[in-house]
Amino acid sequence: MRQAAAFVALVVLGWTVWDTGADPVRLAHGLPWIADFVRRMLPPDLAVLPATLLGAVKTVEIALLGTAVAAALALPLGFVSARNVAPPAVFYPARTVLNLFRSVDTLVYALIFVAAVGLGPFPGVLAVVAYTTTSLAKLYSEAIEGIEPGPVDAITATGASRLQVLRYGVLPQVLPLFLSYVLYRLETNIRAATVLGFVGAGGIGFYLQTYLRMIDYPAASTALLVTVVMVMVIDGLSSKLRAQLV
Repeated sequence: MRQAAAFVALVVLGWTVWDTGADPVRLAHGLPWIADFVRRMLPPDLAVLPATLLGAVKTVEIALLGTAVAAALALPLGFVSARNVAPPAVFYPARTVLNLFRSVDTLVYALIFVAAVGLGPFPGVLAVVAYTTTSLAKLYSEAIEGIEPGPVDAITATGASRLQVLRYGVLPQVLPLFLSYVLYRLETNIRAATVLGFVGAGGIGFYLQTYLRMIDYPAASTALLVTVVMVMVIDGLSSKLRAQLV
């Protein structure tokens, strides 16, 4: 059985390599072009550093505001989509809606909101909220489904209401996980927000796209370096905070 499964996996892998045109020789032929592209990006143009730093701040603001709003909106959705908390009549529709909206990427949401409210950081915030709310709600629901039933049963035995059971029996168990998920989503939203500017949703991606279209590779290099430093700093801070929650 294992040999058959391994054979099928190899066949599928071979097919995907052929069908996607994954050819190492083509990559080798393209390496000189990559080297030339990198050469033209050096040295970075520090004259655009103030503008790119402003774009980085906007990117962090988009991710931070969008994640904060999504974390709050996802809280009730997480409870109604948890199998051990919500009744079936509520659980199945809620989980279906979450899966439906999670299938749409942040960039697609950004395109929709740019068309709806215009250019700028605001559609970026809305895009982050739209995707992150459903993603966090799914993570919240899975955390709720993994709680220890003992405290819940003890509080229920005292005659507590359903809301009191959730407040004192469920929430204390899952709150550290919730905060950890929010910090993790903030990390990923920082990365996602860097490219939202390519569709007009503000942030440092707008500057990076502009410089690339102008064939100003040294300026694009500066924007790229600022992006890397920004992501590394946010990841480092978030990792330390999440380590304290575990």
